[in-house]
Order: sequence, then structure tokens, then C-alpha cells
Amino acid sequence: MTALPAGLFEREGNRFHPTEACRGPWDPNAMHGGPPSALMARLALEHDPGDTEWFVSRLTSELLRPVPLETLMARVETRRPGRRLQLIDVSLFTLDGTEVCAGRMLRMAVGDNGLDESALPQSGPPNAVAPEDCATYDLTARHDPGVVMFGGMVDVRPVEGNFFETPGPGQSWFRLRVPTFVGEEIHPLDRACTTADFPNAVSSVLSAEEHLFINPDVTVHLHRLPVGDWVLLSAESHVRRAGFGTAAGILSDRDGQIGTSVQSLLVAPRP
Repeated sequence: MTALPAGLFEREGNRFHPTEACRGPWDPNAMHGGPPSALMARLALEHDPGDTEWFVSRLTSELLRPVPLETLMARVETRRPGRRLQLIDVSLFTLDGTEVCAGRMLRMAVGDNGLDESALPQSGPPNAVAPEDCATYDLTARHDPGVVMFGGMVDVRPVEGNFFETPGPGQSWFRLRVPTFVGEEIHPLDRACTTADFPNAVSSVLSAEEHLFINPDVTVHLHRLPVGDWVLLSAESHVRRAGFGTAAGILSDRDGQIGTSVQSLLVAPRP
């Protein structure tokens, strides 16, 4: 068995060197949307925290153009300062200064408001078969053998639907196998953000051999971070003859819902 890369990016100051683990399914020289989204989320979480512990509540990632599989630099700015709420803008650039990805994150200060969460209505555990009782789906099987890509960095266990083989709404467990940064542990935010970029795959309604259904953006809302290794994505896609659509999903762990994910879709025949 081929050893996994040690992470998605090697961090060298403000330079982020992608490993082959970032490669996406549409272009062998471009990244999957999950790695740059996770990178921007982590940079927003870490940016100038002061004495405050922050929680990333919302992440919107805009893929301005295909993100090349090459070294990136980042610009991180506080768009809206505040003691309890902050907006953080992150842009990713190639070394020649081309902006390829932009994100805006809403982060909130972590504090105790006195609520008794046990007395509040809860979503409860998801109505889904546990990942241990589901078969593994190989996201790389449709591609050239031996090519390292992001699909191989996640352990995927379909519960309902089977990605491109069973069109329609789908539900799958995801377990990220490598951290965002080489040499670090997998952060729960890594797990949430990378899983959040899969609604269009989990709930595809078109043949990937005949159509492109690429997401130029993703917006993730979280009300807590996942607990444990596994994140469940329950998703549904809607596409239109006019060339666009959406894919939306609910994110859960074994204890219940943790947030949502929505993607815009560019829908076109394959050239």
C-alpha cells in the first residue's frame, strides 16, 4: 500500500506548498476545493487571536479560478474588528501575484453564556448506519491508477446513494486521513471544512463522464466542531438546463448535527 502524504500543505512562513494530496478530480494540475477551503479556515482561526479563543462560525470560499497545484501565499486581514464578532478576509495567491481563491470567515469569541444545553431541543444522533457497518467507496477508482489526489485522503463510507453510480440525494460518512499542515495533528475544523466541499459528489444527479458540475464556491455554517474522526454529510443537488444549480448538505457527527454546507454549481457538458 502506498504511504499517504504527511499532510495537504507544508507551511513555510507565509508560503504554503501543496502536496499531491490536494489534487482534484477535474484537472490533474488543479486542487480539489476542500484543501484551500481548509487552509483559509485555519488561517482565519489563527489570525491575530490576542487573548481570545475564537470559533469559526461561517466560512465562504470563492474559487476565483482553478487553484493550481503550486506554492501559494496568503493575505489575511481583519475586515470587521470586535471583541465578540470578527470578519476575517483571506486571499490565496500564486507566487506571481495571481489571486486564485478568496474567503470570508465570521468568527465568534468562545465564552460561557450560562445556557443549560441539556435542557434545549437537540437534533440527536443521525438516523444513519454507523461508518463501521458501511462499505468503503474509493473516490480515486475513476482516475488513473497511482495518481495521488485528495479523494484518496478521505475514507468514505456511503450510507445512502453511491456518489456517481446512484444519482440523487446521498448520505456518506467521511474521515479525513491527513492534516491540513504537515507535521501537525488533524484539527476538527479540517474535518468539517474538507467534508463540506463534497455535496455535489455525494448527491450527483448527472454522469461525471458526460457533464461537469463544478462548485466555484462553498459556504459552511457551523454551530460546533465535530467530535471524533467521522463526519456525516447528507446532501441533495438541483441542476438546471440553463447551466447552473446548487448542492446543499447537512453536516453531522455521531452525536447530531454540527452545521450545513451549500455550493453553487456550474453545470456544463464535458468538452
